[in-house]
Amino acid sequence: MKKLLFFIFFAVCSQCLVSANYNDIYIADITYDWIRKSDIEKEAIINEVRDIIFENPVIKQKGLKKQFKSMIKDKDYVAHYMAASAGHKEYGDYNISAFYYKNQKHIYMYALQEKKDVSVSYYYDALGHLRYVDYNYGEYPEYPYYSIQYRVSGTPVSAIYYASKDNQYLFEPNGDFKGVWYKHNLYDEHSKVILKRTTY
Repeated sequence: MKKLLFFIFFAVCSQCLVSANYNDIYIADITYDWIRKSDIEKEAIINEVRDIIFENPVIKQKGLKKQFKSMIKDKDYVAHYMAASAGHKEYGDYNISAFYYKNQKHIYMYALQEKKDVSVSYYYDALGHLRYVDYNYGEYPEYPYYSIQYRVSGTPVSAIYYASKDNQYLFEPNGDFKGVWYKHNLYDEHSKVILKRTTY
């Protein structure tokens, strides 16, 4: 009987070790429990997300300003600014969103996204000048998906993997890991809060 119990215990423990193997951590496991994950699990997730986003190198986009010539200046920026400030999620042919500095009532930037083509998002300053362009990939707007942001000059700014509304993985354009957003907090690879945001 003791031998049988020992065998069962050994089999269960062996299975636990196998399930914690580095190669057994899949992208489907990306849910928010970053603080509780081991360093090996974190590294596995970071590498897996990196492989998805950076399958092809993220490089400077030539001719971006020419490509989006008609979007460089938002001709309806007053109306869009007011709609974004009022909290509207849609305005005419666009989805719209607002960005605020902490503890300020006025927005400093708003984003437009054509309803007929949600693969690209345009970020404007308060005077309607295009500052950034996001390319959205994957299952967008369903999760998961990822986006790569560029300046109007074509220089890449960042890459973000959106596991959910609350949870995103942030990378530099060269593939370096910057952190994990969970709601208002950005955590580094050691689970330390390194940045906060007011909206997500």
